[in-house]
Amino acid sequence: MKNPLQNKLYYSISEVAELTQLQPYTLRAWEKEFSCLRPRRVRGGKNRAYRAHDIGIILLLKRLLYEERYTTQGVKKKLKDEPELLRQVGEQVPVLRAKQQSSPASAPERTVPTAPKPAQDQEAAFRMIEEAKKELREILRLL
Repeated sequence: MKNPLQNKLYYSISEVAELTQLQPYTLRAWEKEFSCLRPRRVRGGKNRAYRAHDIGIILLLKRLLYEERYTTQGVKKKLKDEPELLRQVGEQVPVLRAKQQSSPASAPERTVPTAPKPAQDQEAAFRMIEEAKKELREILRLL
């Protein structure tokens, strides 16, 4: 996507996922979890159409959950106690738009960690067991 935050009225779930660097399943789960996030449904209720305000809400939820480490219940309580947070979400979208225009065309790639090889797993497990044995021996010695 060259400039995903154009002056559009609606964005698809894949566009929003790329903009916010979240997975579409996360966006769908948040829609069920948080009553403040309600994108429009188009084409017979199948496809979601997100407005700029919805993207602002998503960015707010992402910040509260991932950066400030609130639980979902904590976020719900915070939004209920501080309704001005939802009124300010419109301010986040122009900031994201500026970031998109100043950064390269595509969002940074996420790297998926690879699982260690079985031999490495066994060695690591063996070392952990040996360390645990040493600690237990120390505890027994102290008793």
